[in-house]
Amino acid sequence: MTNAYAHLPTERPDTGTEILGRFPLVRSTDPEQFVAAINQAYGAPTVALTAPGCEGQQYELRAIVGEGFTVGYLRSGLAVSIAPPASTGPYYLNLAPSGAVLSEVGDARIVNDPTTAVIMPAGARQRLTPGAHATESIGIKIDRSVVDAELTALLGREPRRPVQFAPALDLTGTAGAGIAALVRFMLSQASQLPGGLFDQPTVQLHHIRTLVAALLTMHQHNYSDALARPAVSSGRSRILRLALEYAERHLAEPLTVSDIAEAVGCSVRTLHEHFQAGVGDTPMGWVREQRLRHVHEELCTSGRSVTDVAFAWGFTHLGRFSAVYRKRYGVLPSDTVRKA
Repeated sequence: MTNAYAHLPTERPDTGTEILGRFPLVRSTDPEQFVAAINQAYGAPTVALTAPGCEGQQYELRAIVGEGFTVGYLRSGLAVSIAPPASTGPYYLNLAPSGAVLSEVGDARIVNDPTTAVIMPAGARQRLTPGAHATESIGIKIDRSVVDAELTALLGREPRRPVQFAPALDLTGTAGAGIAALVRFMLSQASQLPGGLFDQPTVQLHHIRTLVAALLTMHQHNYSDALARPAVSSGRSRILRLALEYAERHLAEPLTVSDIAEAVGCSVRTLHEHFQAGVGDTPMGWVREQRLRHVHEELCTSGRSVTDVAFAWGFTHLGRFSAVYRKRYGVLPSDTVRKA
């Protein structure tokens, strides 16, 4: 198999410069110290050990921490879990220049190796298990706001839901090889002597945004179909606009997809096509998101009970409501009330 990182060794042969060697954060035999450094570099205490480290093993982290992103080189054999905030958690692009790491997200189990990168969904809980001691990894954290901004520029409108990338990225295919080349170039520029262009925060962010744009246009996700379609005609735009306006006015009432279709004068199938093309969601999926948003705002400010607010916004089954609320915001509705 082709190694997408054949030109990404620990030390660059032309200069002997280590990858991100100018940005050392920790080199230690203490796994707890190593994990603490990871949490500091990647923005929140979300990484935890799931198995003890190997006595005498050295762990190393080098990283660039910028506005909305972190690019890190890690040498470790530690098994860890990652539990970012469910509603605002960032994306993680993980690459393995050598060795292999088993990445588990929900029911998905992907072997992250030199031929396969892994893109972790925003806010997803993960387990990473390296196959050997001193396994090398490149971990790129990208805040959801950066991804949303790039998608907005490509779509011409703000996304209603988070991007959900296909978790496995084949680095041996045309698209994956191009993305791997972008990462190699970024790391090469970062490893140059001080004073180069990559020392400028605006240049760093430009590279990250280019990488995000490449992922959005070349890798599969829930907005891929919308990006692949030509711009919708004015007639289609009018149907979607009318449907959104109608649904917004009737969020607090019993509402079905047939109600919305009838109100705007189209079939249910046509309505689904417009929503998928325009907002990347089903009509009722969009309605649920808007209702949850209103519930969350009221629970944070109104002082009303969870039951009253949920019923007011069309949630009639409190058990299912609590489950979807927790999935969306990472806490139970009652927790939001207590913190208000």
